[in-house]
Amino acid sequence: MNNGKPAARASQEVFDAARRRAFVQDVLSQISGRSDALLSFQDVQEHLNLSQPDKAAHLEEIPLNKIVGSVGRYRDFNRAFLPRGHVDPQRWMRVHRLQSKAQMAPIDVFRVGEVYFVQDGNHRVSVARARGQKTIQAWVVDVPVRVPLGPDTSPDDLILKSGYAEFLAKTALDQNHPEQSIELTRAGSYRKLLQHIEVHQFYMGLRSRHYPSLPEAASDWYERVYLPVVEGIRASDILRHFPGRTEADLYLWITENRARLQMGYATSPPTQAAVEDFAQENRASRLGRWLRRLLHRLFPKRLDQPPGQRPTGSG
Repeated sequence: MNNGKPAARASQEVFDAARRRAFVQDVLSQISGRSDALLSFQDVQEHLNLSQPDKAAHLEEIPLNKIVGSVGRYRDFNRAFLPRGHVDPQRWMRVHRLQSKAQMAPIDVFRVGEVYFVQDGNHRVSVARARGQKTIQAWVVDVPVRVPLGPDTSPDDLILKSGYAEFLAKTALDQNHPEQSIELTRAGSYRKLLQHIEVHQFYMGLRSRHYPSLPEAASDWYERVYLPVVEGIRASDILRHFPGRTEADLYLWITENRARLQMGYATSPPTQAAVEDFAQENRASRLGRWLRRLLHRLFPKRLDQPPGQRPTGSG
């Protein structure tokens, strides 16, 4: 029995250290406002309308830092899989002692996009991370998903991801343009973008005897409307002034501001007014120069004419 005491003490020390780190990380996450919670597989399944998992599982060595959630134990561990108060210390330490003696059985995970959710083996993952391992053997079952999920995806991000998944389901842009990556950072933005496509669909129908389907209109909108604006955004290099925002965010702001100004400004040039509004909204007047160049590049010069006027010819 004496031979077991050093191992038990070592496991106790590792567990206590892991529990303390979990406490510190929880406090820091509350201060920063950034969640360190594991993702719930059920929540991801519901928000992203995931397809049924593949039946076949295959054995892989997977990176531990890409395990971001759990099927049933997402409240027991934090994002680093450190044990919280609900975890039974004796069970955790028993797994630690077993891992110290021999390689444990592979865990079972679902792979969704680039990340993994533990179906069975949460304690083994927690112990492996506490021991400084980088990888772990796992039986992997793939679950198809339409939107990107990465190691930094938080529970709050799922609301936006849900909107993106619904947007792709209706437009099929991910199927017709696999290279697309239209990621927005504000709730409700995908509904606005869908409205833009529906308007584009309507005008396409007026120009043709064939009324296009929404996916057909979305593909045409992506090629003829969205990409030219995004290319202008990239060429202007204005996005570097807005950390945390995306090309799609700026596309939406520009197009919505343009429409509002065309309707609302009768005397002052819309481009100049857009610049002033933009500068005031972002408290950075120097960005006005960037946006002025961008808007002139993206939109024809005739758009600066007040509503209802047309350029007149010389004869």
